[in-house]
Amino acid sequence: MDALDARQLGYTFVPPGLTSARQVEQYYSTLPSHEVPKLGSKGEISRSQRIVRQLPKQDLALSACKHVEPEYTDSYQDFVSGRNQVALDVGVAKPAPPNSTCTTCQKTIQTQQISVTAPRLGKSLWHPGCFKCVHCDDLLVDLAYCVYDDNIYCERHYAEKMKPRCEGCDEVRKGINISL
Repeated sequence: MDALDARQLGYTFVPPGLTSARQVEQYYSTLPSHEVPKLGSKGEISRSQRIVRQLPKQDLALSACKHVEPEYTDSYQDFVSGRNQVALDVGVAKPAPPNSTCTTCQKTIQTQQISVTAPRLGKSLWHPGCFKCVHCDDLLVDLAYCVYDDNIYCERHYAEKMKPRCEGCDEVRKGINISL
């Protein structure tokens, strides 16, 4: 089935895995209204701000970096490649199977209630409002997450677990040896 068109449904984003407008409404009904990315709403602005904060462009592409010395280009590429291979993924929204428990709050997820799964963490499930970065406690924008020590992080805070970030330019510092 083709992905749902977020704009036709009145949103800026529809979580992957949802197959009907009813499921989309069920998913968003569990979130605070200021977090729901309805077109023209505070939720749309909040989503845009989270994209910038959680997915810094300089962490995703060398072309967005202004301060990577040529001798650190390979180190940067290794960091991005390693992160993409072992940590970065996108959550999938789906109806919960019977007897499900939220990984974060440990409360029951009702059978067929829309939940979020993180493919890199096996069968773990979350309430949509509990799928948050363990560092900043922000909802994970567009369900993008990274895994470190079996916890979910936004990309920004995952990168900061690996390498310090320059307070001036907001780039992770290259040239520091790390292992993923």
